Amino acid sequence: MLGKITVTRSLGLKVHTYTAPEEGWLVNSHLIELPTQFLAVDAQYMLPFAREVVEYGVSLGKPITRLYITHYHPDHLLGAAAFRAPIYALAEVRAKIEAVGDRVAAEEHAKHGEVIPLKAERPSLLVTPGEETIDGIRVEFLQLQHAETEDALMLGLPDQDIFITQDLLYSQVHVFVAERAFDTWLERLRAYQAQSYTRLLPGHGSPGGPELYDSMLDYLAKAQDALAVAHNGVDLKARLIAAFPNYSGRVLLDHQQRFLFPPKNVEIGRQRKLPH
Repeated sequence: MLGKITVTRSLGLKVHTYTAPEEGWLVNSHLIELPTQFLAVDAQYMLPFAREVVEYGVSLGKPITRLYITHYHPDHLLGAAAFRAPIYALAEVRAKIEAVGDRVAAEEHAKHGEVIPLKAERPSLLVTPGEETIDGIRVEFLQLQHAETEDALMLGLPDQDIFITQDLLYSQVHVFVAERAFDTWLERLRAYQAQSYTRLLPGHGSPGGPELYDSMLDYLAKAQDALAVAHNGVDLKARLIAAFPNYSGRVLLDHQQRFLFPPKNVEIGRQRKLPH
């Protein structure tokens, strides 16, 4: 297996976390093992890793009955073509995928070829924030806004003290900060840090505990300071590697450069479109 499996156990329930290798941005897909089925959370970036998630579920003898896409970023979305389950998402996330999903897929396909599909799969079913009992297990659906991205889904298992935060948290992996929402992201982190969940399953890297909040708060504060003085993407990357030399996921530092430091002709074009 190319990826790594970590199993979180609590009160008879298991969540199997598949972490992709560096090439796949160390992104996590989670399989929530209910009595008769799996709920999958996020679909991976590249198809070979998505297929490993599906094959792992098959090896455990239960069907994947739902795939939840937490947000539209390519590393959480593009592997959905490997799944056969209905796809669920927040209304805002579905709208974003419908608007830009195919463009994102085409851009990533151009870089990597057949390991990335040419088009993005569309969610067909909507998630409403709130609580639902599935196969006898309470599942809490939470809408996260203005953190790593504008809208994202998080899932809690309140009776098992397990919180699938996805990209609210990273674990020893460099963080994608291209949307620059530092202040609101820090606010959201502090708000959720005050809640009672202690088993935390992040969007990238290994599951952990409440210490993940402190490490994320530290990373974002330092990343914000580094971005304020960095001359370009290479400079920012060097500053963040120096600040966090043991972190994996340097590929994410490369990926975000074009968003944080767009070419001048692109930036001029954007400025011309701004209203006076």
